[in-house]
Amino acid sequence: MPARASPAGAPSCRSSTRTASCSWPRTPRRSCTRSRKYNEFENLRIAGVRHADVKGYSYSRGDVTAKALANAYSQALGNIFTQDIKPFEVEVLVAEVADGDHSKNEIYHILYDGTIEDEKNYAAMGGQADEIRRFLKENYRDALALEAAIQLGVRALSVTQNKTLTEKDLEVAVLDRTKERRKFRRIPPEALAQLLRAGG
Repeated sequence: MPARASPAGAPSCRSSTRTASCSWPRTPRRSCTRSRKYNEFENLRIAGVRHADVKGYSYSRGDVTAKALANAYSQALGNIFTQDIKPFEVEVLVAEVADGDHSKNEIYHILYDGTIEDEKNYAAMGGQADEIRRFLKENYRDALALEAAIQLGVRALSVTQNKTLTEKDLEVAVLDRTKERRKFRRIPPEALAQLLRAGG
């Protein structure tokens, strides 16, 4: 469930049949610098879409996997980090939902230097990710319902905020394995408000 408080900017997300990736600037900056950051992760988003399209058309949709996409992002960021004067200041999260009894959910966190971290159950990125991860480690449990998972995500984000987060502060999406083709689904603000009230 990609969820992030929005005051520091908005994530750039793309999805294929079973996978989704989101990129986020590593540190919020003021307007002129932030627009340069936006260009950086927008370029990565476009590259990810092209990678998925080419692989999907050349072979099949089933060949567009989170691991392959994460490796592509890792190689691109690693090359930029070692060869360019200024590395991209972004992090990328790639997730794939299990599509069958013998498959498993996968989450890959790609750092600005191309390092890949294989995450389990949950992930957090950004300047205060360590605090969020600590909270999730203590409170996460398997097989959460959508409502409970969203409420847990909001509580985790609230650890780093000085206010109560509402649907106006959040962008929330899920990878829904029950959907036939495109699994990525954004939750509109009205539905999100109802889910948050249910836990209040």
